[in-house]
Amino acid sequence: MKKYLYSLRTDLKFSEPAQVHTFLLRATPFRTMSQEAMRASLTCSPSCVLSPYKDGFGNVVHAGYIREKHSQFVFCSTGEIAIDSYVKDTSEPAPYYLYNYPLTKMDEQLRAYFEDNVPSGNVDEVVNFWLTRISCDFRYEKGVTTTKTTASEAWAIGCGVCQDYSHILISILRAQGIPCRYIAGLLVGEGATHAWVEYYDGKYWVGVDPTHNSICNDSYMKLSQGPDFSACSLEKGVFLGGGEQFMFTKSALIEL
Repeated sequence: MKKYLYSLRTDLKFSEPAQVHTFLLRATPFRTMSQEAMRASLTCSPSCVLSPYKDGFGNVVHAGYIREKHSQFVFCSTGEIAIDSYVKDTSEPAPYYLYNYPLTKMDEQLRAYFEDNVPSGNVDEVVNFWLTRISCDFRYEKGVTTTKTTASEAWAIGCGVCQDYSHILISILRAQGIPCRYIAGLLVGEGATHAWVEYYDGKYWVGVDPTHNSICNDSYMKLSQGPDFSACSLEKGVFLGGGEQFMFTKSALIEL
């Protein structure tokens, strides 16, 4: 088990004032047997009452509402967390972790790649095969995809970021009948948020990082999980006005 201090700050700026702003935040640690928040704080500016609840995927969500006009919205999540990756999640996978959705659905090009390389072996061997293949055949590059880019679109481009790596791996594993889920969270160090994948091996869930071609360990802190990014976004909201939006996120996970 390791203990960390974590911090996450997101600034959402509007080119024109926004108002009647209703939002949902998924910015506090996921509650699981392998990680426990020793203390946790979530604040936002402009300040408002944040009402916590759990969504259908088990994520801690805070709902808020700001009526007055504002040109910037900021939320900060800080605290201390203990992580022990040796403690496994043995929960049965929900049926929706077997099916591809808009962000992970295969087109003809990605399906052809999958069908040309389908491996044999047990679940762990299959996952390790795809981790290696994707790391060889897909390249990391910022600025070429967005949060709306699908697995198939990213594959056609040939490069992307951690969200794209995760969507591509999920698409392929589900096509091979392996239940898996998208994970959003923090990786040890300072920078932005990270994304990886958990698959069910028949006994428990195993975390893998397709961006780094590795198995997840105590250096990964989970914020949220779901079928794809759309269920795990840090912030989702609706408002009046606002014009163009610009989002900046900075995070840190520092071992004690």
